[in-house]
Amino acid sequence: MTQRDEPGSPHWYSPVRQPERVADAASVSWDDAADFVVVGYGGAGIAAALEAAEQGLEVLALDAFDGGGSTAMNGGVVYAGGGTAVQREAGVEDSAEDMFRYLQLETQGVVRDSTLRRFCEQSPQMIDWLTRHGVRFDSTLYAGKTSYPPPGYHLYHSDSSLSPRAAAVARPAARGHKVYSPPTSAPIGFGVRMTDPLREQASRLGVRFMAQTEVRQLIVDQDDNVVGVRVLQIPPGAAAAEFSRLMQQAAKYQLMLPASFPGSGITSGIALRYWRKAEALKSAHAVERRIRARHGVCLSSGGFIQNRAMANHYAPGYADSMPLGSLGDNGSGIRLGQSVGGAADRLGRISSWRFLNPPKAFAEAMLVNARGERYCDEMLYGAAIGQVMGDEQDGSGLLILDRALYRKAWRQVRKDDMLPFQRQPAILALLFASRKGRTLEELARKCGLDPQALGESVRDYNLAAAGWQADRFGKDQKDIHAIAEGPFYAIDVSIRSSLFPLSSMTVGGLRVDEDSGQVLRDDDRPIGGLYAAGRTAIGLPSHLYISGLSAADCIFSGRRAGAHVAGQRVRTQQMQGQLQQA
Repeated sequence: MTQRDEPGSPHWYSPVRQPERVADAASVSWDDAADFVVVGYGGAGIAAALEAAEQGLEVLALDAFDGGGSTAMNGGVVYAGGGTAVQREAGVEDSAEDMFRYLQLETQGVVRDSTLRRFCEQSPQMIDWLTRHGVRFDSTLYAGKTSYPPPGYHLYHSDSSLSPRAAAVARPAARGHKVYSPPTSAPIGFGVRMTDPLREQASRLGVRFMAQTEVRQLIVDQDDNVVGVRVLQIPPGAAAAEFSRLMQQAAKYQLMLPASFPGSGITSGIALRYWRKAEALKSAHAVERRIRARHGVCLSSGGFIQNRAMANHYAPGYADSMPLGSLGDNGSGIRLGQSVGGAADRLGRISSWRFLNPPKAFAEAMLVNARGERYCDEMLYGAAIGQVMGDEQDGSGLLILDRALYRKAWRQVRKDDMLPFQRQPAILALLFASRKGRTLEELARKCGLDPQALGESVRDYNLAAAGWQADRFGKDQKDIHAIAEGPFYAIDVSIRSSLFPLSSMTVGGLRVDEDSGQVLRDDDRPIGGLYAAGRTAIGLPSHLYISGLSAADCIFSGRRAGAHVAGQRVRTQQMQGQLQQA
């Protein structure tokens, strides 16, 4: 559903202002100018700038912070398939058709089939493009199912394609391409190994970058075409240096712990305090400047999960989730687009992650809601579980284990090859977020569950484990562990679990023309001179997130915008030439 808001409305929650209207771009006194102005220099913005620069445009990139965005913060995974060079080297067989059929299940029509097919067919070339520009990949394959590959592995199944229901539709393949890095226990921050090489290449091609530059307003001409931006900048000097220091401290604490790790709320709170100090400094020292965009502006400043008032307005059911994203994910790009009539969609759509594997014993257990009823295949990718939990079960989730499975979980967290951000929450959950009952009835009473509903759920689960019936949620029999011998345990994995936080991000955004990336109005007419990419726009992950799909969509949609604006310039020049000849 298209959602309309404008500056001054009760739920705007943004400093973005109404556009400045000018009679003609040529009559304005501009402080700076470029062919293409990119607003937000994360994964999508860098891709847009680099593609445009490769095609000969003068590009100016702006970022309210230091650039990189959430792409630089993440795990460094790019979703790609259809027979990439990395897949071929690893001996993984894949085709664009299998990738397309699988992603149809996950995207559910959020983009046109023709757009999805184009993404799949261009996927190998995308990896080649990234490699050509200095991004390194590796073909070490982790063939099992996990939320994130162990150290030393770089190609893995970052989706639910191994599930029986998905495998019945399309041949599964490892499509999670983690950027190469030496073995380390760090869970986040690998994305810089993609953004940094691309930024370096963009700089070599002449892309100018202005950090600590916040766009508050778009500038439009009398025909409502976007012709420039109005920005807030701190002039070079002591204030600018202090602002940079405060923002670096904010980034340091933002990256200190992953959102799923206990204590991340504290470090994120410290980051927020540094950010507020920086904002106060900006308010005291920043000056406004106008920058002309001769051929287009691209909005690529991320989503809005860090704007808690805005996020809670559109998705109140996720108020207890842990925001995952950079401090720049404040909704400014979406609001800029809406300020000039751009249509937004799916703003209430949240992607949340409830990863249960590793330890694999958790995924072999039974997940139930507040009544004691099971509601999904526990082996699915974490976002698929999180979506059902948040959208359909009011955020409730209890893992039910018997004695054997509980002991198995402890063996795995002690001995399996797990990263700290996977191991520590699991240990804390086993120690402090679990309840124990000698019988299922006793466990149900302690947890406030309906004993009859829990008993029926366990009975059905055990019949599927024994092969007497197919699992109603399509779970593979080999992954079902019978809940048979007491004592029994219930582990709180709900959205409200303080020891097992549920991380989340927004996936809605501005509607765009899927062939050009131009922002659309309610009537589907494109806004002249305005593009959107990445999580500022509706894209491939806007129905259901898959690890690496957002980063891949940033590259796909960013390059699309850069290529189209370059083509527009050529067409404009040709038209001007024809007029001169006439």
